[in-house]
Amino acid sequence: MKRFDEMREKSLDEKIKYSLSLIEKTLAKHSPEYCIACSFGKDSTVLLHLVRQVEPNIKVIFNNTGIEFKETLQFRDFLVKEWNLNYYELHPDKSFWQCVEEYGFPKQRFKGKTHSGGKPKCCYYLKMRPAQLFYKKNGIKCVFVGITYDESYQRKWQIIRHTDYYYVKKEKIYKTLPLAYWNEDEVWEYIKRYNLPINPAYEKYDIRRVGCIPCTAHKGWKEQMARLYPGLYKKIMRDMNGSNLDDFSKEKIKEIRRVVC
Repeated sequence: MKRFDEMREKSLDEKIKYSLSLIEKTLAKHSPEYCIACSFGKDSTVLLHLVRQVEPNIKVIFNNTGIEFKETLQFRDFLVKEWNLNYYELHPDKSFWQCVEEYGFPKQRFKGKTHSGGKPKCCYYLKMRPAQLFYKKNGIKCVFVGITYDESYQRKWQIIRHTDYYYVKKEKIYKTLPLAYWNEDEVWEYIKRYNLPINPAYEKYDIRRVGCIPCTAHKGWKEQMARLYPGLYKKIMRDMNGSNLDDFSKEKIKEIRRVVC
C-alpha cells in the first residue's frame, strides 16, 4: 500500500519515465514472447505509444467481441494503418448474446467494498479464452495491459495486491501494467502532450469508456445506456422489474437483442 501511494503521487513526467523503464525490463526479460492487449480506447492508445517507443514491431491483439462501437472499429482500422501495427484480431467462439442466454447479463464484480462475484462469463468467452488460445499458439509469455488504478475499486485493489508486474497462474501468463499508477487526467494529458489520435466515440457520445455496448457490468452502465441506447435500456429495466440481471428468460433476452442489433 505504501509503494502504491508513493507511485500514485509522482508527477506525470516521473510516471512516464517509470513506465518506459518497466517496459524495457519486461521486454528484455521476455523477448520475443510478448504482446499488447489493445481495446483501441484511450488507455490502450497511450500504452501502444509508450511500448512502441521501445519495440515498434510488438504484436498487438484486439478482441473483437462483436458488440463494439462502430467508431472503435473505424479507429482500429485507422491506427493499424497509420502506425503500421503488427496487428492480430481475435474472435470468440461464443457470442455475447449466447453468453447472456446461458448465464444472464454481466454483473458488477464489486459494489463499494462488497464482492459480488467473479469475472462475468461473457468476459471469459469473448476476451479471456480467445486471448489464452492466442498466447498458447504463439508462445506468448507476457502481455502488456493498459489498466489504470482509478478505473474502478476492483482495478485499484488488483494493482495494490499484485503491483504492476505479476504472474497469473490460471491464465499461465505474466501481465505488465505500465499505466498502473496513472489516473484518467494523466492519460488525457499525455494524449494532448504528444498529439495522439483518439477514438472518436469519446467525443461523439460524451463517454468515459469504450467497450462492449450492452455491458451491464461497469459502474456507469445505466446512465450511459439510458442516454445512448434508450430503447435497449428501457427494455432491460422493464423486463428486470426488480429481478436480478441473470433471472431473464431466453425469450426476454431475444427481445432485448432485437433492440440493439
